[in-house]
Amino acid sequence: MRKIGSRYLKKAGLPPGDLVYTGEMELKETEIIFISYNTDNFLKKQVKSLDEIIIDDSCVNWIIFSGIPTAEEMRLIGEMYELHKLTLEDILNTSQRTKFEVYEKYKYLVTRIIHQKADTVHLESEQLSIILKNNVLITFFEHDISIIESLINRISNKSGSIREKKLDYLFYAVLDSIIDHYFAIISPIEDEIERYDSKLFSDIENEEIIHVKQIRQILVALRKNIGPFKEIFHKFSRDEYEFIEKSNLIYIHDLYDHTVHLIETIDVLKDNTSNIAEIHLSVMSNNMNEIMKVLTIISTIFIPLSFVAGLYGMNFENMPELKWSFGYFYVLIVMGLVLTSMVMFFRRKKWI
Repeated sequence: MRKIGSRYLKKAGLPPGDLVYTGEMELKETEIIFISYNTDNFLKKQVKSLDEIIIDDSCVNWIIFSGIPTAEEMRLIGEMYELHKLTLEDILNTSQRTKFEVYEKYKYLVTRIIHQKADTVHLESEQLSIILKNNVLITFFEHDISIIESLINRISNKSGSIREKKLDYLFYAVLDSIIDHYFAIISPIEDEIERYDSKLFSDIENEEIIHVKQIRQILVALRKNIGPFKEIFHKFSRDEYEFIEKSNLIYIHDLYDHTVHLIETIDVLKDNTSNIAEIHLSVMSNNMNEIMKVLTIISTIFIPLSFVAGLYGMNFENMPELKWSFGYFYVLIVMGLVLTSMVMFFRRKKWI
């Protein structure tokens, strides 16, 4: 993932509210999807401009941007929906942390959606901005809207009670899709960590430890994005912002519980990855110590034997033992006794 500092360089020296896109992804042509529904009616269409959208006050209206609009388009959107210039700046400055802001005429939530590339540990991250204004929900996706496709299908198929609910429930449903998406990322990570944990004292390879560290980076990124949701949802559940119907507060409570569970799971998995790396290093260190111990014992045993062999390998003419008929065998016996006594000593000390 690209560092945040490099994104802010694009805005260095510019005044607050100046509209500059700072994202990592290459801007694509913006697609606009308009959805309007109530209990009896459902409309979904792709439009080329906001002028084609007719807001029906008797319906819940949802405008979905797939791809960030250009700076000029954002100015027009801001004028049409009376959005503050700092909100427009935040939508284009796609390095925002998860936050919720209340303005006079609308509410604004921004977060990041993390996608894990298939069969890799590499991450793709994009910003999601959400505007709540009267009976209109506006969502700005940097690129991928797959996270809400199942929600759109639920609305079109009249599944559950969503068609009977108002805008605040749609807002909840989008947030619930985000949390479910993070659970989907966490589930295979849990399985991987359990697999590494089970083989920790056997055949775990250095490459696998590198993979564990990469998993930890994913968990850190997830924790960073999800963490602020805990406080936000807690305030929602206490109805501090007074825009959620009383009948829907129970869903917000449930969303808060899921978020707490998700955060706790991530924290546990982070600790597990640290423990796996530390235990692996400890096992490697112990194995190295065992090797060094064996080599040290072998060296210690052969030091006196080398001394005896070296003593009788000197080229002095006057060495009486050299003329003994059985001198060679006596030296071998002495060396054998030294070897045996040292091995017995090491065994008594439980060094071998």
